[in-house]
Amino acid sequence: MDGERNGPRVSARAVLVDPRGRILLVRHHDGTRDFHVLPGGRLELGETAEEAVRREVLEETGHRVRVLRLLWVREFLPERHLGHPLHSTSRQQLQLVFQVEQEQEQEPGPQPPLPLRPDRTQTALVWHPLADLADLTLLPLGLTAELTALAAGRPTRTYLGDLA
Repeated sequence: MDGERNGPRVSARAVLVDPRGRILLVRHHDGTRDFHVLPGGRLELGETAEEAVRREVLEETGHRVRVLRLLWVREFLPERHLGHPLHSTSRQQLQLVFQVEQEQEQEPGPQPPLPLRPDRTQTALVWHPLADLADLTLLPLGLTAELTALAAGRPTRTYLGDLA
């Protein structure tokens, strides 16, 4: 579909925190640097955002999750961030970020194994302490503050706007 290729990309992402206060992140390497993102990806035609986040988390991490609630709506308008060193996409994005939990209680190991269907630039899955998010490059950059507030039990805004 032409609109699917040229229109905004709609995706669903997951915030999965284990009992030790660690968040599951996907590490990527784009040839010059490592960066981390929340697990998730684009919606497929005929799929709800909740279905997409469950499917994407399973594909990228091997974890079956249950959606608890919608946390944030994030947009990215590339024309407002031209030349930004951390963003190479020219595609407008709309992301729905959900708080999720594992369907079955599992005691996570030090690092989860790489799944069978990783994304092209995906190099690892990482359980990273929420308290130490400043130690890594987490995209979008503005998400660190929201995750820190969430971990501290402080209220967060739902609409994050155009977050680079």
